[in-house]
Amino acid sequence: MPPLRILILLLGDIFVLLSTYLITAYVLLLTQWIDFVSFGDYLWTEDGAQQIGFLTFTLVAGLYWFGFYSNIQVRSRRRMTEDLLLVLGMSFLIQALLSYAKVALTLSRWVMVYGSSALIFVLIGWRLIYSIILLRIVGRQRVLLWGDSGLTRELGQHIVDNPEKGYEIVGCVKESGSGTGFTWGEEICEKDNLKNKLLGMRLDRICVASRLSSNNALHRTLLECSMSGLRVENAGTLYEQVLQQVSLESLTFHNLIFDHELRPRIWVVALQNIYARLIALVGILLTWPIMLLTALAVKLDSEGPAILRQLRVGQNGEIFEILKFRSMYVDADKRFGRQRASSQDPRITRVGRFIRVTRLDELPQFINVLRGDMTIVGPRPEMPEYVVELTEKIEFYPQRLRVKPGITGWAQLHHKPEVGTEETKIKVQYDLYYIKNMSPALDFLIMFHTLRAILLRVGAN
Repeated sequence: MPPLRILILLLGDIFVLLSTYLITAYVLLLTQWIDFVSFGDYLWTEDGAQQIGFLTFTLVAGLYWFGFYSNIQVRSRRRMTEDLLLVLGMSFLIQALLSYAKVALTLSRWVMVYGSSALIFVLIGWRLIYSIILLRIVGRQRVLLWGDSGLTRELGQHIVDNPEKGYEIVGCVKESGSGTGFTWGEEICEKDNLKNKLLGMRLDRICVASRLSSNNALHRTLLECSMSGLRVENAGTLYEQVLQQVSLESLTFHNLIFDHELRPRIWVVALQNIYARLIALVGILLTWPIMLLTALAVKLDSEGPAILRQLRVGQNGEIFEILKFRSMYVDADKRFGRQRASSQDPRITRVGRFIRVTRLDELPQFINVLRGDMTIVGPRPEMPEYVVELTEKIEFYPQRLRVKPGITGWAQLHHKPEVGTEETKIKVQYDLYYIKNMSPALDFLIMFHTLRAILLRVGAN
C-alpha cells in the first residue's frame, strides 16, 4: 500500500484538477464563451461527468509517469513547470485524438485551454503548500544513529537529502576517536550518563550499525534504552525502508542461513512461474510482427545473425543460452575489446542503438521465459566470467542467484549503468531487496514502471 503522504497528495491532486476545470467551465459559461444550456445540467449528464473524469484520470496518470509521486518535495519550480507542461501536452494530444475519432470523452476546447493554463499555477501552488506542510508541520521521526560506519553515513546522508520521507537525524553515538566528524546532528561520545541523555532527546528510534565493535558498556546502554521503551533496531532495517535496498554491510552469513525473510517464498515462486509464462505467450502473440521487422532491420544494417545467443548464469548457477536481437557488430569484442555496455559504446550498430533504447532487443527473451530459463521480473542474468569475477569481489553476490533471472527487475528501475564494483554492489543490494520482498504485486508494479521507462527512454544502454 502506498504511504499515507502519497495518498493524501494524490487525493489533493484529484481535487485540484477537478475543481480547476469545473470552475473554469462555470466562469466560461457565465461569460458565454461556451454554449452549455446549464452548468448543472452539463455537470450531471453522462457525457459531462465522463469527460471531466477521463481528463482527470489522464492527468493523474501523466503526473505519476513523470515522477510527481516519487519526488514529493518541490526542489525546482522550473523543472516542475516543464514536467507539468509535458503532462498537459500529453492530455491535449489525447483530447485531439478523441476529437478526431468523434468519441464523447472530448472536453470543450475552451475549458481545456483556459483550465490547463490555470492548472499550471494552481497545481504548483498546491504542491508548494503541501511540501511546506509535510516538512514543517507534520512531525518527522527523530532518529539517532549508533556507530559511525559507511552504512550509517549513507543512511544519514539519504535522510538529510530526502526530508519528505519523514525522518530526521538528531545525532550519532560514536566510540572515542572514531570517525572524522558528524555534520547532521549532535555528536555523542560514550559517557557514564549516556542512557539519561538519550532518553532526554525524545527519540523515536535508535539505529545501530550492524558491525559495531565490541564494547560491553555501550551494549549495556543499548539494552537499557530498549528496556525503557525506545525502539532499538539494526540500521540496515531503516536503510532498507528508505533506500529500498538490502545493505550488504548489514548482512551476515548468520542472516542468510537462519533468516527466512531473505529467501523467496515458495508459493510466490510457483505463482510467478505461471503468470510469467502466460505474459510471455501473450507478448509473443502481440509482438511477433515487430520482432520480424526488427530482425529484418538488424540483418540489413550489418553482417551477422539477427538473433544473438549468449551464455548466461541462471537460478542456482545453472548456465543457459539467452536470446536477444543483435545490437553490436559480430566482431565487436575483437575490434574494441570486451567491456561493459555504455551510452557511447563504439561496438553498437545504428539499428542496435535504437533497439537498445526502445528495449526491442529484449523481445526474444519471451522465448527464454517459456522455456523456464528466465522469468519476466528478476535480477538480470550475467555472463559466467563476470559472475566468477564478481563473486570474488563482492560478498554475498551469489545470493542473487536464488531466483530466476528476469527480463526486467527492481535494480533496472532504480540503478544507473555499472562502471565499476561499487555500482555493482548497489545493483546487488536492489536485487536482494527484490528477492526478500518479491510478490505478484511487486512484479506487476515493476512491469508498469518498465513500460514507463521504455516510453520515456530512461536508462537504456
